[in-house]
Amino acid sequence: MKKTGLSALLLLVVLSLFAEPKIEFETFEHDFGEIKEENGPYLIDFYFTNTGDDPLKLIKVKAG
Repeated sequence: MKKTGLSALLLLVVLSLFAEPKIEFETFEHDFGEIKEENGPYLIDFYFTNTGDDPLKLIKVKAG
């Protein structure tokens, strides 16, 4: 019984070493076209999903 518990614990440790977040976007870019300043701000949402095994942390997001 102890040998099985130790094997399971070792397996969890090894699997956790390979766990990582993975971000997948529905779309990577958006053509805003011509925007008139007098119409105010123009907003667009970018949807993404963490398909990895670990939590995904967005630390610095920058428009390009």
